[in-house]
This record gives sequence, C-alpha cells and structure tokens, in this order.
Amino acid sequence: MLLMTLLILSACSSAPPPEATRPPQPTEAPEEGQMITVITPDNKNVEPENAKKYQIQTRLTDFRLLNPSAGLAWGVTRNELRMYMTLNNGKTWANISPATNVQFLSNPVYGKEIFFTDPEHGWIIRSSFGSTETVVLRTTDGGHSWQISAFPDSNKLSSIYFSSSRSGWLMTKWDASATKESKALYATKDGGATWNLVMQNEQYNPNLPTSSIPHAGVTTGMIFGDESRGFVMLQTGALPKIYMTRDGGATWVSGSEFLVNDSFAGCDRVVTGVPEFFGENASGGWMPVGCQREKEGSMTYNGYFTANGGENWKFTTFGRPALSGMNRNVAPDFLNAMTGWSLEGNLLYKTVDQGVTWTALPASTVLQSKLLEYPEVVKLQFISNDVGWLLISKEEDRKSILLQTTNGGESWRVM
Repeated sequence: MLLMTLLILSACSSAPPPEATRPPQPTEAPEEGQMITVITPDNKNVEPENAKKYQIQTRLTDFRLLNPSAGLAWGVTRNELRMYMTLNNGKTWANISPATNVQFLSNPVYGKEIFFTDPEHGWIIRSSFGSTETVVLRTTDGGHSWQISAFPDSNKLSSIYFSSSRSGWLMTKWDASATKESKALYATKDGGATWNLVMQNEQYNPNLPTSSIPHAGVTTGMIFGDESRGFVMLQTGALPKIYMTRDGGATWVSGSEFLVNDSFAGCDRVVTGVPEFFGENASGGWMPVGCQREKEGSMTYNGYFTANGGENWKFTTFGRPALSGMNRNVAPDFLNAMTGWSLEGNLLYKTVDQGVTWTALPASTVLQSKLLEYPEVVKLQFISNDVGWLLISKEEDRKSILLQTTNGGESWRVM
C-alpha cells in the first residue's frame, strides 16, 4: 500500500503544467523575400562586402533576364511597385522602383505592363483605376530616374513591345470575352513620351474587307522586328491565328494558317503562348502550344517554330508526358531553335534538337529542396546556354524565392 501511494504521488508531482494560451494568429501571412545586397542605381561599382545587405519584404511576382549578367525582378507591396535590377548575376541589386505615389492595384506582367529593350531603357504602364488615368513611366538611365507621360486610353492593356529605345507599340482591349475582344493599337516614335492611335477594330465587319485585326481571338502576344514589320498572335477557340503588318501597325493581314494535326486530337482547348524571336533582329523564333484536357486537368506541350521571321510556322512534337497539378501551365523555355528546357516535377529536362529528344539533368539538391518549400513555379527563363532564372512561390504563405543556374540547369543557388 505504501509503495502504491508513493507511485501515485510521484505521478501527480511530475504532471506537465497546463499549456500557455497562444496569442491570436494572423489571418494572413506577411510577405517574405530573400536576402540581397542592395545598392543605389548610380553606384553600380560598389563592392558587395561594402554595400548594405537587407531583406526584401516584397514577394517577387515576375522577372526578366536582359542579358547573361543583367536582369529585373519585381512585385507589388501595399500598392507600391518594388523593382530591382542586377548587372552582375545577383551579387548586387539596385532598387529602381518608381515613385511611391504611382500606385498599382495588381502585379505588372512582363510584355503586358513592363518592357525593357536593354538595362538602360525600360517602360512601365500603370493602368487606370478609379479617378486615376493610365500613365506610362519610362527610364533611359536604368531606373535611376523615371519620366511620366499620359496615355490616351483607359481600357485594359493586353500587350506591349518596343523594337528600339524609340519605337514601341501598346495594345488595349475592351468588350472582351474568352474568344473575342475589341482591340486598339497605339504607337510611339519618341520613346513613349507621346502615343498615337494607329489601329482600332470597333467598326470591324466580318462581311467586309478590313485592314484591322479582327474581334475574334484574344491577343496572347505582339512582336515587332523593326519599325514596320510586326506580328500579333491570337488565341481562338481552336487553333491560333497570326496577323502581320508591314506599315508599323496601320494595316494588318492574316498570316499563314496553323495546320490541324494528330497532337491536337482530344484537346478541349489549344492554348498558345507568347511568341518570341531568338535575339535582336533574328529571323528564328518560337511559341509554345499546349493541348489542354479539362477532365484530366492536364496540359501537353509542343511548339511552333519559324525560321523566316514569322512568315511560316512549323509544328514540332516534343513527346513529353502530360503535365498535371498546379504547375501544368508552365511551358518549356527555348533559347534558340534547338536548345530548350522543361521543368517537370522537381527535375529539369534539356533538348538540343528542337524537342525531338530530352535528357534529364542531374538532380539538383537545392532545386528539389526549395520546390518542397515553394511548390508553385511562376516562371523559368534561360538567357544563355549557362544562365537561367527560376521564380518559385508558396501562394498561401505569400512567399517567393528566386533561383539561378550558371551551368545550364545542372545546379541552382538562391539569388
């Protein structure tokens, strides 16, 4: 009995104390960034060890590589655009954000609201909302200063492109649906200071000859090779359509037809991406085309390639498995007509024969571990055979992280 009593007293005395009341948890996780070395735009030669290092509090939402050593990354925090540029592969970054009084309600997307021809010349379009008007921000000194000019249209933006530091085009849309939209095209010849309407299709009549881009089809991309020659790609209910101009956007004609093939059999929708040319004044280019199957929740990617500046496009089968899950809309990325990369799960595949064969690159421990933390792939871009960037995020925690490879995708590091 004495032994039993001692055991009971011992158990009572070693009972854990009651848990402390936990403080209220936030309903929304704060945005988080990554540690970078930030410098001022006019102090580009500062040594990393002598520069102040602090954590970006902006969740990055997009980026653009401009050359093998220079690139941009940005996001919006409290309606303020936070934009950063590196000229040395991420060793140092310059905060090139425009003035905080220019507010943004959504995250700008490259090729739609942001465009740079080189590290010095860039443009940001702030869409109208409320009583504010659409404005064009432009820089000629790498973001050290921004000039602002009005834009004569308050409709939604669909595409922007500059063929040089002086000549550019901006497409707007209205009365839009999943298969059609009204379109207007504006052009500038003074670097974005002034804009002139060169085309609109409000009076388009399918039964009459027209020189405008039609209502049917949603604009997915716009490219100009020079001041006169340009292309607009349209997403339709079935196959894509391309329209071409030879006079700077004033008149447009339908390009060659995209052919029906067996790879589109069973597709609920054929989804085309933004067309891109391989370098300045290049005649070669490509665009991804995806076969979307809604019942399976999958996307299978192939490609269209051009070798004559967009006059004709050749369909190429990639032979890759269908992608499913949250990253099924991440298309492959091609550097030139032969070399491309495709991220599937946590493995990166590379082709050097225009997608005929693909080789799995060695598994990167950094890439695989970071994809566990940030499972949503935002964007993949290669600017050379060696240099590529990958932006990944975790939307529910409002977190993102930017990765870089300098050996063609075999290994990755956090920038």
